[in-house]
Amino acid sequence: FGVAARQGCPFDCGLCEEHEQHTCIGLLEITSSCNLECPMCFAESGPGGKHLSFQQCQAAIDRLVEVEGQPEILQLSGGEPTIHPQFEAILDYACQQPIDIVMINTNGVRIAKDAAFLELLQKYRHRIEIYLQFDGLSEASYPALRGEPLLETKLQAVERLGAAAINTILVSTVQPHVNDDQMGAIVQFGQERSWVTGASLQPATYSGRYVLPEDLEQRITFPDIIQGIQRQTDQQWLETDFSPLPCAHPNGHTLAYAVRTNDGILPLARFIQLKNHLDLLSGRITFNRPRAKELIAEYLSRQPCGLGGCDQDWSLGESLDAATLTPSQLEVAAGFFQKAMTETLDPSDMFRITTTSFMDAYNFDVRQLMKSCVHFVLPSGHLIPFSAYNVLYRHGHVPLPPLQDSRLPLVRT
Repeated sequence: FGVAARQGCPFDCGLCEEHEQHTCIGLLEITSSCNLECPMCFAESGPGGKHLSFQQCQAAIDRLVEVEGQPEILQLSGGEPTIHPQFEAILDYACQQPIDIVMINTNGVRIAKDAAFLELLQKYRHRIEIYLQFDGLSEASYPALRGEPLLETKLQAVERLGAAAINTILVSTVQPHVNDDQMGAIVQFGQERSWVTGASLQPATYSGRYVLPEDLEQRITFPDIIQGIQRQTDQQWLETDFSPLPCAHPNGHTLAYAVRTNDGILPLARFIQLKNHLDLLSGRITFNRPRAKELIAEYLSRQPCGLGGCDQDWSLGESLDAATLTPSQLEVAAGFFQKAMTETLDPSDMFRITTTSFMDAYNFDVRQLMKSCVHFVLPSGHLIPFSAYNVLYRHGHVPLPPLQDSRLPLVRT
C-alpha cells in the first residue's frame, strides 16, 4: 500500500491499507486536451488542455508495474489520448511492459480520419484493445452526449478497426430519454462484428461537466440496463445471464459472457452455473488462453465426473442441461469446452457485456469505493479509485496524502 490510513476512507487514497482490492484496470490520463467538448464528460476535457510529459507517463506506468507485478489492463485515457504529441512513444513504452492488455480509451475521431494513425495502431494490434466511445446507432444520441453529430464518424471508426483486425469494445454512456432505447441495438451491432469483443454500458455519471441534479430521480441503474437489454434483444440475453463481478462491490460491475454462434450467441450462463462458481472469476478480469484453460479445468473438476469418466461427454460437465438446449446449442457448448481446454479460443469466439456504475457526489458510497478495482495511476505514484478521484481529488477538494514509498519522488502535474 502506498499510503498509511490516517483519516480513513476516502481521505487517504494512494492506495491505503483500508482498500480491499488490487488494481484490475490502471487508468492513466495522458492529456486533459480533447478534440471534442462533450456535454457528458467527467474530466471536463476540451481543446487546449495540458499533456503529461513522456517522463511523467513513464513514471506512472512504472509505478503500476511495480505495484501489480503483471498488471491486467493499463488504459491510456484523457482527454483524448490519441492527440497527445508523444502518443506513439507512450504506447510503445506501455506495450514493452509486462501488462496483459494496453487499452486505448478514445472517441474514435482520429481513427476514422487518419489512415497513418490506424497503421500505427495496427502495428500493436496483438497488445492493444480499443475502448471506443459509441453511444448508439441513432444520430440523435450524439449532440446530446457529445455536442455534435458523430454517428458516421463512429461507424467509420468501427469498420476501419475491423479492417485492421484490432479488437474493440463499444462503450456507451446511457442517459434516460437520450439513448436508453439503443442498448439492444448497440449489443446486436457489436455481436455481428467479429473484432468487437464486447459492449460496456455505463449509467450516466453526474460529475465533471455533466451535473444535472434535476435528472437524479431518473438515474439509470443496473436493473434498467439489464432488463432493457433483455427486452431490446428479444430475449437473446436474459437477466439471469448477468452476474456481479465477484472481486468488486455488486453495485459496481456486472458482466455476462456468450459464445458466438453461426446465427447469434449462446450465453455461458445457459450451460455453466456461473453463479455457483463466481470464485473462479475473483481477482481477475482478463482471460488469455492459458487462464481460460485453467478456469475451465477447475470448473470441470468440480463436476461429479471430473475431467473424465461417466457416460456423458467429459466436455459438457454436469451442469449442462440437455433438455433446455437445442442440438446445435449443445454442439456450441461442447465446442467451447474443447477450445478452452486445447487453448484455441480466440477473442472473436466470445462476446461480453459489462455494466459499470461510477459514483458521483449524489450516490457516493464508501463501501463500494473500498472494493473498487478501477484506479487512476498518477505520475506522483498514487493510485486512486476512479470515483474518489473524480469526486474528491481531481480538483483538489482533498489533497494527495504523502506516499510511504520514498523511492518515487512526487512529480507535480
